[in-house]
Amino acid sequence: MQISNEILKEADVLLASFLTGMILLFVYDLLRIMRRLISHKSWVTGVEDLLFWALSAVALFAMLYRENSGYIRGFAIGGVCLGMLIYNLALSAWVVKGSVFFLEKILFLTSRPLVWTARLLKKPMGRLKKMLKKVLRFFKKQLKKIWKAVRMGICKL
Repeated sequence: MQISNEILKEADVLLASFLTGMILLFVYDLLRIMRRLISHKSWVTGVEDLLFWALSAVALFAMLYRENSGYIRGFAIGGVCLGMLIYNLALSAWVVKGSVFFLEKILFLTSRPLVWTARLLKKPMGRLKKMLKKVLRFFKKQLKKIWKAVRMGICKL
């Protein structure tokens, strides 16, 4: 029993659409990871989503054009949806939570030297700030004295 070439071609289209759905949702997970690490305003999130879905449509069209000569078939769209669904149920939560966890730990560890340096410099910078205030206060008093003398000199004329 031999399988016809048309059936094999449609199985290839189904597999390609299935993988395309998984890849599209993985890319969206990358967006979700970025959103968890960096807070966004709601309009920025909307623009990101709009761009993602526009680029997803282009990617889906390119896959259909390459695999199925541009014919839109129901099973191809179903394969994309099924790929998204399976990825969402099986991997998405692990990918997002795990990536966010590891990236937060990496950011925490890399920022520690900066925090330690800031703590070390806090007291000397505070002293410098106090000293600078005293110097500025002194110059302000001197300028007031000079201005008063200049004003008195102008009034005598």
